Amino acid sequence: MSDRNKAFLAILFGSLFGGAVTTVIKIGLVEIPPLTFSFLRFFIASIVLLPIVLKNKSVSVKKIKNLLPFTLFATLNVILFILGIRFTTATIGQLLYAGVPFLTGIITFLVFGDRLSSKKILGIIVGFIGVAIVVLLPIIEQNKQFSGNLVGNLLIVMGVISWSLYMVFSKKLSKEHSPFVINSAFIFITTFILFPFFIFEFIKDSKWLSQLSLSGIISLSYVAIFGTVLNYLLNQYAIKHGGSVFASTSFYLLPIFAFLAAFVFLGERLTSGLFIGGVLALFGIFLTTRK
Repeated sequence: MSDRNKAFLAILFGSLFGGAVTTVIKIGLVEIPPLTFSFLRFFIASIVLLPIVLKNKSVSVKKIKNLLPFTLFATLNVILFILGIRFTTATIGQLLYAGVPFLTGIITFLVFGDRLSSKKILGIIVGFIGVAIVVLLPIIEQNKQFSGNLVGNLLIVMGVISWSLYMVFSKKLSKEHSPFVINSAFIFITTFILFPFFIFEFIKDSKWLSQLSLSGIISLSYVAIFGTVLNYLLNQYAIKHGGSVFASTSFYLLPIFAFLAAFVFLGERLTSGLFIGGVLALFGIFLTTRK
């Protein structure tokens, strides 16, 4: 199987598992404080990974230290996303990540000197317009239901920028480290950084623990195992075999699966502005990433 096909399969399965994550997170946030949810998500993921790490000894403290500066971009994305998704819709939260391919294209051009064709430049412009419409929906549609929240949208946009930087540098790191090592370092580092936030929130409010229901437990478990360990590993696998820009084509599929999940479980609907912005964003991805 060619590297391109391997990357495509990783993108497909990653989108299947990751598409419902924003919806499942919003369900969990009804009962669990945001940064506590993120900490427990990555703590559970760390426990799942630890036996594998200890067995194959591929992840060392030295490697984690070397990956730390780049991994901080991904960790910052986690924090900004969990704070922003509380205020906006699951569909918008996922659709804003359609900006990743445009940003990775721009960053690779600025940092590594990769050439941008006229079609990619057009795709970046079209995609940017689409994402801008989605971000500004609360203003454009005057706080219409399912238009999201401007503060929440902007927090997620900042997370998108952080994630795009991580995607670009991951391609360079994948030449020296396996997807498993990069993903494991991300999970362990993020768990460590989120721990003080968890302590702060727990001291401030610990009542949620006694009120935790089955839906909250299922939400946390799904996001930890399928949305973190498996999804991020598939993302790194796609970057290694297809490159950071090609891997970002998962954002074609993620908004579709995200909307279906949000429609079924949260009752979210598409507004006219969200539909127009989404179409422009996805078309921009197509122009940016197609050969």
